[in-house]
Amino acid sequence: MLSRRKLIALPGAAWTTAALGTTLAPRASAATAATTVAGQTLVPVPANPSFVFAADTSNNAGAGEASAIASAYWLGAYQVTNAQWQTYLDDTGLSAPNYWDGDSYPPDRATHPVLYISADQVDAYCAWLTAQSDGWTFRLPTEAEWENAARGPDSLAYPWGDDTGTAYADGVLTGNYNFNAVCAAYYLANYGDTVATYTDRQSTLYGQSFAISEILSISATGALTGWLTFATHTGFCFTDVYQACVDAGGHTTPVGSYPTGVSAYGAYDMAGNAFEWTSSLVIATIGGEAGALCNCVRGGSWYASARSGGTGYRGEGRDGSGGYPTIGFRIAADQG
Repeated sequence: MLSRRKLIALPGAAWTTAALGTTLAPRASAATAATTVAGQTLVPVPANPSFVFAADTSNNAGAGEASAIASAYWLGAYQVTNAQWQTYLDDTGLSAPNYWDGDSYPPDRATHPVLYISADQVDAYCAWLTAQSDGWTFRLPTEAEWENAARGPDSLAYPWGDDTGTAYADGVLTGNYNFNAVCAAYYLANYGDTVATYTDRQSTLYGQSFAISEILSISATGALTGWLTFATHTGFCFTDVYQACVDAGGHTTPVGSYPTGVSAYGAYDMAGNAFEWTSSLVIATIGGEAGALCNCVRGGSWYASARSGGTGYRGEGRDGSGGYPTIGFRIAADQG
């Protein structure tokens, strides 16, 4: 019989997977070409004049449009972290993200990606970096530049290959990136008997409580069920435990935690951890923004499905003036 414990205050979802070693060194094949400018580790990405998106924005009508990348560019090897954002705030006096404790990021999250940063704020951050970097211009990557860097010269389905490489056995999830099954595995392993209550008033289960192990399950290949069902507002994402996780900054991991997930050009976390802003405007086809013109986001996140981490997954967009608990960013740069 389950021992039902009500989770009153859950600390921020911690990075606890011992098998994953944090590294801040670019992939060996890209390490000699990497450079550091204004505290940003950058890796070079070649031009691709014949670039064509792997999918259209609906993800179901075959290849997308051509979008020539005429010039080589540099891309951040890592998503911008809380600690890097802290340096920016200390210099500018701007306000901190809402999940921080006052003016300080949560303990033990220095190297996690910063969240709740709008695309407009990223533009200001890039201008700040540019002002202190002679001969360099920082900016958001375009959607084409982002996908080009993630797919690599072999046009891979994921930055590391054509399979997710995810497996779940004996309560342990292994794989190449941080997506929603990583979060689910953490709660099942550490809080499986804990009761979660449906707090969304639109939920058909509003007010009812269940052990987390009764809500979530993961298959041997990492397929997750019980995460969310929009039609009924049920699943883990409509519970108080999930909301506590979001309030603490989500289930992110330190950047570079998945060395086997690095792209061919030496960029880490291009699948999962946090969606990433791009400068490209698209008509969103997925989510609450469907039908609206907004900034394209790419790469999936700790909240998103395994599929969303694919290098060709498109259609997600958000209002560039807003900040979100699943969206961070990495910078692009031009020299000269």
